[in-house]
Amino acid sequence: MSAFERVAAVTEIPPNGRKSIIVDDVPALLVRVGNDFFAVEDVCSHDGQPLTDGPVADGAITCPRHGAKFDLKTGQALCMPATRGIETFSVQVRDGEVFVGPAGSETPVMPSVTAPVQVVAPSNIPVVSAAATSGDQVPTPEPGADDDLRLIDALKQVIDPELMVNIVDLGLVYSVNRDDRKIYVEMTLTSPACPAGPQIVQQSKMALERLRDVDEAEIKLVMTPPWTPDRMTDEAKDMLGIF
Repeated sequence: MSAFERVAAVTEIPPNGRKSIIVDDVPALLVRVGNDFFAVEDVCSHDGQPLTDGPVADGAITCPRHGAKFDLKTGQALCMPATRGIETFSVQVRDGEVFVGPAGSETPVMPSVTAPVQVVAPSNIPVVSAAATSGDQVPTPEPGADDDLRLIDALKQVIDPELMVNIVDLGLVYSVNRDDRKIYVEMTLTSPACPAGPQIVQQSKMALERLRDVDEAEIKLVMTPPWTPDRMTDEAKDMLGIF
């Protein structure tokens, strides 16, 4: 596409409305937020399905199936399970008409996601014993020790069914606490709308309760701090093609 093409009249699209359009043979979505118009590729980079019916809020559109979010201006992927951005197009409004053209250099599609947060490597997931008199964290045992490290190894057997990476390498596990024969785990999901959440929680509980010295495992989902891909190990990033 080398020139802007008319795609709609301003009056066709009410505030916070949208319209499906074709831009240079690419299915796209024209979205109006207030008096501003945005045009993005109408496909989720995670599952290849349309974003057409996804909710729009805070300058982003959310995939209605798995919760991936994309910035309407840049196309940047804002959260998992999407790891790649989507194409965007420049929009002009002239004389009550909306025109869409090639993306400008000022709004490139970014392949990365949100700003970095502190990385917590699997070996540093805090394993805390209720018996510690000082209240300090009990150091994770050296590899090979038949102790709390087995809890982490057990959780590594739980695989995210969408990304096919274990939940420890994904950085979903925030903490593991032990009180005699009961285990408490705080973990998160790649997205609050992740449909695999109940499955991951149940499998985590079962993986821990299979250990001979564990009677019960309690899994608590937390969304603070929110998960970002920066929590993943290098191995997980390689598996997902994130460099």
